[in-house]
Amino acid sequence: MTRHRFEAYLDKVFGFSDLVSALPEGRQFPQHAWKKVFDAVLLGAAMQIPSLLQIEAECHHGALAKRIGPISDDTLGYTLERQSPEPVFALGCEIARRLKRNGVLHSDWSRGLVVGAVDGIEICSSFARCCQGCMEQEVQHKVNGEMQTDIQYYHRIVVVVLVSTDFPIPFRGPLSEERRNRGGLRPGSARRSGPAVGPPLPGCAGGGRSVSASPLG
Repeated sequence: MTRHRFEAYLDKVFGFSDLVSALPEGRQFPQHAWKKVFDAVLLGAAMQIPSLLQIEAECHHGALAKRIGPISDDTLGYTLERQSPEPVFALGCEIARRLKRNGVLHSDWSRGLVVGAVDGIEICSSFARCCQGCMEQEVQHKVNGEMQTDIQYYHRIVVVVLVSTDFPIPFRGPLSEERRNRGGLRPGSARRSGPAVGPPLPGCAGGGRSVSASPLG
C-alpha cells in the first residue's frame, strides 16, 4: 500500500485528519502545528522508520519532504513529551474498535480472535523524586559501599499492538484494577494513583510477541 492510499483510506473511513486536528495542543507557543508533528510520527511509524532522527531526514530530503516538510527530531521529541497521552490513546482505541466492527481485523489463522502483543518498559526511576502518577517498589542498592533498601519511584509504559492483521495497529491496552492487583505490578510495588484509561477492546486476546508487516511505499 502506498502512503497516498493509506492516508486516503484513513480520511475516507474515519475522517482521520479531522480527528487528529481536534486533539488538544500541549504546548503554549508551538512553532509547528501539532497535526504536522503527529502526521510525521504516524507516517514514520507506518513506513517503519526506526528513529526520530531518521524521520527528520525523511522530512528534509526524503519520502516525507513534500508531505511534511523540514522539522527537527528535537521538535518531534519536545512536542511528544508535552502532549497529553490520554486523547491519543483514546483515538487509537476508537480506530481499533471501528476496524473490528468493519471486519478489518478478521484473520483466518487466529480463528476469529483479535490477537495483541503486549510489551512495556519502566522509565524515569528515582529514589528522591516522585509524582502522583508514580509507581513504587523496594530496591536494594549500594550506597557508600553498603547495601541499602530504599523506595524507588518509576513510571511504566505498556503498549498493545494488534498483530493478527496484515498491518500492525498500536494502541494502549489499559488493564483493569483487578488485573493490576492480581499481578500487573512487581512484588513489593504499589500503584500510587491514576485510573485506567478507557475500556479494553472487546474480544482482544493477548499475545507474547509481535510481528512485522511490509512498510508503506
